[in-house]
Amino acid sequence: MPPAPQGFEATLGLSRVQAQLLYNRGVRTSEGAANLVDVDSGSSHDPALLPDMGVAVRRVAAALKSGEMIGIFGDFDTDGITGTALMVKALRDMGADATPYLPDRVDEGHGLNPDALLQLRDRGVTLLITVDCGATAVDEIQIARGYGIDTIVTDHHALHGDPPTAVALIDPKRDDSAYPYSELTGVGMAYKLVQAIHEEIGGKPADDLLELVALGTVADVGPLTGENRFFVMEGLARINSSSNPGIRALAEAAGMTMGAIDTSSLSFGLIPRLNAAGRLGSAETSFELLTTDDDSRAHTLAAELERCNRERQALTALGIEEADEQLSTRHPSGIPPIIVVGDKSWKPGILGLIAGRLCEAHYRPAVAVQVGSEECRASARSIAEFDIVDALAGAGEEFVKFGGHARAAGFTIRTDKMRELVRKLTEAAASQVDGLEPRQELTVEMAALPSEVAGRNFQFIRKLAPFGAENPSPVFVARNLQVVDARAVGRGRHLKLKLGDAGSAWDAIAFGQGDQLESVWGGVDIAYGMEHNTWQGRTNIQLVIEDLRPADR
Repeated sequence: MPPAPQGFEATLGLSRVQAQLLYNRGVRTSEGAANLVDVDSGSSHDPALLPDMGVAVRRVAAALKSGEMIGIFGDFDTDGITGTALMVKALRDMGADATPYLPDRVDEGHGLNPDALLQLRDRGVTLLITVDCGATAVDEIQIARGYGIDTIVTDHHALHGDPPTAVALIDPKRDDSAYPYSELTGVGMAYKLVQAIHEEIGGKPADDLLELVALGTVADVGPLTGENRFFVMEGLARINSSSNPGIRALAEAAGMTMGAIDTSSLSFGLIPRLNAAGRLGSAETSFELLTTDDDSRAHTLAAELERCNRERQALTALGIEEADEQLSTRHPSGIPPIIVVGDKSWKPGILGLIAGRLCEAHYRPAVAVQVGSEECRASARSIAEFDIVDALAGAGEEFVKFGGHARAAGFTIRTDKMRELVRKLTEAAASQVDGLEPRQELTVEMAALPSEVAGRNFQFIRKLAPFGAENPSPVFVARNLQVVDARAVGRGRHLKLKLGDAGSAWDAIAFGQGDQLESVWGGVDIAYGMEHNTWQGRTNIQLVIEDLRPADR
């Protein structure tokens, strides 16, 4: 990134590192610095600004007063699970008769479906609230009306075509939305509805609901800016002292230390386990874990999710190996503009993981497909330069199901239409990815030795957290560091180092770079971040190496 202009650090009264970090994030004034560092409730906006919110609140209030059964229809990923748990917990706290419905990934797929609506009708549901879905469910919501079910949609996905005839369609991506922040996730939208209901009937949302908002927002890779950043910051603080038996049991199963959980802990520890059950079938286990009040039951459910996660890891590893083999066989001369791989044996729950790994490895949009005799189910992941949802919508094909974001989407299509869809996507991608390097460039903040980043500067960096999408953890460059010790760990996959700098020695880990062991002994140049690492009750500073090379190059 370009250096801050001369005198900028003096203007802000900050160190060189602190001033450069703020400059890189668009800060140009002391007021801007204060707003970025000190996130508060002012980042959260009035839910009444969301379209149809008033109509939705009045309908829910009427249901509460008359004792109607309210159905909550969610999704089987962590955003949908946490949003469903949040709505059910909040409505039950208000005295509502609330019943959840999470579709089965394998048998039902994403979104509303007629069989689910029939089941909800038979349970006695007369008001249905969707979470993380529904914005494109035109036919299904019409079916619900025929069953005597009113539907309130809370969603955050882009709308395509005519909107459904719901009682209320609450989505910040509606063209007529006046809401100042459009990047809330599904669970965030559910929380805004709960906020608005409380403003109508009194009271306020329970503080522990923000734990669920933080989990779902990080899981759905919501940008950690604005209101999302505030929600995740508040939610993390509560997670670290959580009284929720399920969250505590899951953290224990993942080997996490309460009090030291951050967004990375969520992304690599808690969220994969919450997702695991839904990836292999039903997400009911994860929902029950988040809503149980029984410590013993929570530990049983956490153990089941741990088992599911191990199975998911094995299936994903095999699927990625098969995808890599397909790619090398079909495209021996180079990576195509969009990568499409498929197999009839792949479970729908691992398709997004396969596509994501290919997209990350080759910096190309990627689609992983479960090939069926009549229908293909697919997940797509994309890069910043290629909006996959727009590409799918512009293909002109008739999908059985379709939805998602610019960087992640899913769809179901007739098998005999798949080849033509691949042709159109390839044409659309060709012009936009042409000339892009097959590996994404690493963005660094500045050159700074670990001894400069540590201390007060490191404490300042922690104020910029939580880190995630659109608010990445800072990465620095340091050159010609002395290698005091180096060894391969994790069955040789990773590199554990001790690096010397200005008389200090720094622990460092380089994930996935165990093959560099023999080349680092003469000193290294590194691109790195800095974090607190807690192990066996002890916390120290550790460098996380994003890239390295021998210093003499």
